[in-house]
Amino acid sequence: MRRKRSKLDIIEGVLDYVAREGGEAYATKIATHNGLAYDRLVELLEELDSKGIVKVYATEGRRIVAITSKGYKLLKTLRDLRRAIRDFGLEL
Repeated sequence: MRRKRSKLDIIEGVLDYVAREGGEAYATKIATHNGLAYDRLVELLEELDSKGIVKVYATEGRRIVAITSKGYKLLKTLRDLRRAIRDFGLEL
């Protein structure tokens, strides 16, 4: 049985995808890649944008997400935390 993803898992997945796409990605592609409903992703993006983790803007009617330096820092922190927890033999 697959466990439910935490909000941190989802944030890490979103930031990771955008970073691997060169720092910018279409919101629809982010939602598809992460298995998220588009409206749920938009809610999350609004929160991340308000905290300066990503910048969301529209061009030609499409929503584009750009990761900020603060977002890269958060992504690194989440990866390091996951690695540290695994080093203690625990699962997230």
